[in-house]
Amino acid sequence: MHDRNTHIRRVKYTAFGLRIASELILPELIPAEPGVEEDVVIRQADLSAWREQLEQTNFVMQDERFMFQIPGTAIYAIREGKEIEVSMLPGADPDTVRLYILGTCMGVLLLQKRTLPIHGSAVVIGGRVYAFVGESGAGKSTLAAAFRHAGYQMVSDDVIAINVTASAAIVYPAYPQQKLGLESLLQLEALQEKHVLHKEHVLSLTDGNPATPQYRDLRKIAGEFNKYAVPAVNEFYNDPLPLGGVFELVNNSSNGELMRGGEPVMVTEQPLNKLECLHTLLQHTYRRGIIPRMSLGEWYFDTAARMARKVEGWRLLRDSSFFTASEVVQRVLELIHKEEHYGSHEFS
Repeated sequence: MHDRNTHIRRVKYTAFGLRIASELILPELIPAEPGVEEDVVIRQADLSAWREQLEQTNFVMQDERFMFQIPGTAIYAIREGKEIEVSMLPGADPDTVRLYILGTCMGVLLLQKRTLPIHGSAVVIGGRVYAFVGESGAGKSTLAAAFRHAGYQMVSDDVIAINVTASAAIVYPAYPQQKLGLESLLQLEALQEKHVLHKEHVLSLTDGNPATPQYRDLRKIAGEFNKYAVPAVNEFYNDPLPLGGVFELVNNSSNGELMRGGEPVMVTEQPLNKLECLHTLLQHTYRRGIIPRMSLGEWYFDTAARMARKVEGWRLLRDSSFFTASEVVQRVLELIHKEEHYGSHEFS
């Protein structure tokens, strides 16, 4: 790794279990203790020589360096799990530049370090981390926010970094920020105030009108419609913990067909066997399309298979015609407490 311009000031942070020294200010991350030796360097570089080639393809692999371009934003190069180079394009939005550093770049870097990145949100329950995965719009971030509001700490809201050891799957916390839509923010606020928020009111606020005063200071996520960066410093757990289980969230509009005790059932669960759990982990790996191009297919499958043997898995089907965050929180806690009672978290 070459290190030019060593006089340039670098700010040190921690994220994903890594100590990071960065020439770019990354306000989303937690500052590191002074004097620590960095694991990763983020620096600005001139990668313009690769621009024409990157315009013809999605990425370039050169030895241990993975490069990609986001038009109008930057060219990025990630090398050997140790370095991220950023070549900002003219007129680039700094927020968008950072979005890809903390997202795709970190995902590639974790893969280079043989740490599996799962796409989802994760919270701490009973000394273990539980991950929530699912397709876009399944409610992963909203559920993690509901757990925060219920007094639980989060460890990630996008990339869940997991290192599989001989005895456990260990999760390394990301950084204390969530991405939440305005509708979710309003619904969660209503939940806290213990009154029902009419759906028409929510829609009127998300239909291009200004956000309510308490959300005006939130930074809007670049490229996302009505999604905001929500700090979660006070509810963030910043130490590694074992992964206890994975919940796959699936939207399922039942139209009130499923009833229990005369009431509609808004959340139902299906336990996942080890093969189904493996499939879920493979399906929801962050930037999984990159993995075969990095020649990591064998390592990837073996790591996910070992992880699937060490954790519990469930599929949660929620009625998408209702706001079900509090019901899902309650059901998740019931399932975890039931598993703990029967001692099924013992690793074989």
